[in-house]
Formats: sequence, C-alpha cells, structure tokens
Amino acid sequence: MYISKFKIRGMTCQGCANTIQKGLNDHPNIVSAEVVLETSELTIGLNQEFNINQIDSILSTLGNYSIIINEPNILLKSISYLDSRRPILLALMIVTITSLSLQSAYGKFDWDNWFTTYMGIFFIVFSFLKLLNVKGFSITFLKYDILAKIIPGFAISYPFIELLLGVAYLTNTLLVAVNMFTLAFMISQSIGVIKVLQNKEEIQCACLGSSINLPITYITLIENLVMISMATYMSYKLII
Repeated sequence: MYISKFKIRGMTCQGCANTIQKGLNDHPNIVSAEVVLETSELTIGLNQEFNINQIDSILSTLGNYSIIINEPNILLKSISYLDSRRPILLALMIVTITSLSLQSAYGKFDWDNWFTTYMGIFFIVFSFLKLLNVKGFSITFLKYDILAKIIPGFAISYPFIELLLGVAYLTNTLLVAVNMFTLAFMISQSIGVIKVLQNKEEIQCACLGSSINLPITYITLIENLVMISMATYMSYKLII
C-alpha cells in the first residue's frame, strides 16, 4: 500500500473535511483516507500509485477543493481565509460604504450620526438575509444564542425585531431603549459565539440567515463586538 500526505485548499469547516474523507474512502482505489481540518492535511493510503493530478481531480468532484502543491506564505493564507468568508465581509463592506456615503449629505463627518446610521443599515441588511428563511434561521440561531435558548419564540421573532431596530436607528426613535436592546442581543450572541469557537463546534453562522452556508468564525465575533462597542458609546452619549 502506498501512503501519501497532502495539504488541501478550500476547507472551511469540519463538514468540508468529513465530505472529503468520505468521498475519498468511497473510491475503489483508495484504501484509507484521513483529513485533519486544523492542519488542512490529508493522509491517504492507495493500492496503486497515484500522482498529485489524479488526487486533485478526485477532490474537485467533491467540491471546491484542491491539493496545495507549494505551502502558501502568510499573505496567501490570509487571502484564502478572507476569500472563504466573502459573504459576510461583503455584507459588512456594503453596510460601511453605505453608512459613510450618507454622511456627505451633512457636509461634515459626525461620529454619532455615523454610528446610528451604520447600526440602522446593519440591522436592515442582516434582517433581510434572515427573513428569506425565518424558520431555517431560527433553527441555527437556537444552537448558540443564549437568549434564544431561554426565551420561547425569540429565535423565530428575532429577524422582525432586528428589522424594527434598524428602522428605529435610521429614524432616531427611542434610541436609549434601542441601544439597550442592541447591547442585550449582541452580548447574548457573542457569548454563544465564544462558546462555539472554544469548543471548535461546526455550527452555521445565523447572522447571514440560512440561505448562506458560512460557519461561525472570529469574524462573527468581531462583528458582534463592534456593534456592542457602538451601542455602548451611543448609550453613554444619550444618558450622560
């Protein structure tokens, strides 16, 4: 039996690793295959010699995966990581660009106004993604959000709450209460995300709804922490 080790490009979660491992083990000329997500390493046992191109061809039938011929440098690894998180990064970029562009109408940049606009657009954009499939979102959200686990019906109603929060921010309505709610919701989600990351669980990120299959990552946590920081700042400004 021939034993070979390769590095795989394209894996983003344990589900990817499981798909590759099962697909390779089902191949008639492959005796064994083991995939380790953390190191992106594939250890494969063959009953005949295979070249890299043949292995690469098998991987391509299982998804957007390929053999890394040369170990990429830190820059390429970073680019690959960001590319795999493209949906959430694009959503955040759209929110940032839109909220910043609206500041031009005021003739000068105002931090308070930008924070309020950013949070309003953020909630509306992300509520839209959740509203595409409310039931699918709620199932995923229940897996990690603290409030969703203890308040009946919270998960199914959250996309609508998020939409209302977005409208409230953009119309400057009840901002003290809205910021308090935002803090509670974002802290609840952050605690859940931290637990998922610590336990290295494979859970889909509910922030983009169920239509986009993207695992929870540190980008999810950063996104929540930014919203917590903005809501904390706005609460302080409004109360003091």
